[in-house]
Amino acid sequence: MRRRHFTAALAAVPFTPAAFVPSAFAQGDDWPNRNVRIVCPFTPGGSQDNIARRLAVKLTEYLGQSFVIDNRTGAGGSIAADNVAKSPPDGYSVLLGGIGSHALVPNLYAKPAYNAFTDLEPVAWIGTQPNLLCCHPNFPHDTLPKLVAAAKAEPGKITYGSSGVGTSPSLTMEILKQQTGADMTFISYRGAAAAAADVLAGHIPLCIANIDSLMGQVTAGKLKPIASTGAKRSPAAPDTPTFVEAGYPEIVVTSWSMWAVPTGTPAKMKAKLAAATEKALQSPDVIASMQQGGFEPGFMPLTEVDAFIKAEHKRWGEVIRAAGIKPQ
Repeated sequence: MRRRHFTAALAAVPFTPAAFVPSAFAQGDDWPNRNVRIVCPFTPGGSQDNIARRLAVKLTEYLGQSFVIDNRTGAGGSIAADNVAKSPPDGYSVLLGGIGSHALVPNLYAKPAYNAFTDLEPVAWIGTQPNLLCCHPNFPHDTLPKLVAAAKAEPGKITYGSSGVGTSPSLTMEILKQQTGADMTFISYRGAAAAAADVLAGHIPLCIANIDSLMGQVTAGKLKPIASTGAKRSPAAPDTPTFVEAGYPEIVVTSWSMWAVPTGTPAKMKAKLAAATEKALQSPDVIASMQQGGFEPGFMPLTEVDAFIKAEHKRWGEVIRAAGIKPQ
């Protein structure tokens, strides 16, 4: 299918940033002359929050004002997105946007509080990461074929957790269930850390989350990875097969991130933020830190970002409607 090929192709593209132009810093006049809020839709310590904080340190260094994280969780990211969408377009409110705010929420809610395509403007692409399905080390169904067979044999008995209804990890499992007929019970958590903690405690056998959220527990041997959702194996987990390798070519899912600002934000400010972000994503320590957790920093021209977002919006709308998912 065309949309799978598009997503898979993006996931396979190496990080090849455009040349950073130092003069871009001069384009934003005196911006910033006070603290800038980065509004993060995720809980502190999660993978997306970690990405925002890594970049905030570099932006503070490059631009001479503090970039502070404002965690506003809930409603699939719509609370954070709506907060930024309704903020003054003055460059001092930046959304860590992505698949939730721009592809999932608009399909989950009949009347979202904001319009992702008219109230917000993408500023800079940040990168992508796959999701990772993990189990307790003692769980016997520790491959996708075993898991699917067990879920068919005992419908509803196997439970799995992820960070909320309508997130890319939970929707990955919806695709798996739609394609195989496997029947598993979903338990929603406020964040990946809580879901992983219940697996470690033996309360549930499985969790799925952005790979960066789980790699610490995987490396420590506390969680056993079953499969990742990238087009190729993640360098952070090279021994873990993909869903594609296990026989599910349609399950290529990446959680993608970008900066977005209120529509109408001055072009000079957006250009300055984009230039500083691009420089940060070329920093060896940022690259190493992100890749260690399984996140792939990258560059995509804004003209391509728009087409990509629309393709993701269409894809996930079809999955959500087929599953009959409603916000909780």
